[in-house]
Amino acid sequence: MMKLAALLPLSFALCACASVAPAPLPAEATLTPGQRMALPDRVRLEYVGTYDDSRCPPNVQCIHAGDARVLLRIGTEGDVRNLALFASKQGQPRGVGPWGVTWRQLAPGAAPAATLRVEPAAD
Repeated sequence: MMKLAALLPLSFALCACASVAPAPLPAEATLTPGQRMALPDRVRLEYVGTYDDSRCPPNVQCIHAGDARVLLRIGTEGDVRNLALFASKQGQPRGVGPWGVTWRQLAPGAAPAATLRVEPAAD
C-alpha cells in the first residue's frame, strides 16, 4: 500500500506533461514550463522555460518595456529543434521546419505560462 501511494504523485506528474490525443493544426495551448503539447504526426511542442525576462512587472510604470525569451523544443523523438521566441515579437509567426509557431501571450511571474499557436508553416 505504501509503494502505491508513493507512485501516485509520479503518475499524475507524467500525465500532466503531455496531451493524450494530438491536437489538430492549427492548435493553441497555454503551457507552463516543462509542459508539452501533442501535435499530429507524433510531433511534440515542449515549453522549456522563459529566460532573460526584463519585462515591466504588472501595475508598475516603466520607462523601457523590456523583453523576454521563451525557449521551446518542437519535433519528433528523432528530430527535435530548439526555438526561441521573444516577447517583443509577440503575434509574429516563426517558422521551424514544417511548423509555424506564434507566441500569443506570456503571463507575468518567475515561471510564466505561455500561450502558443502552432500551424503548418507558410509557404
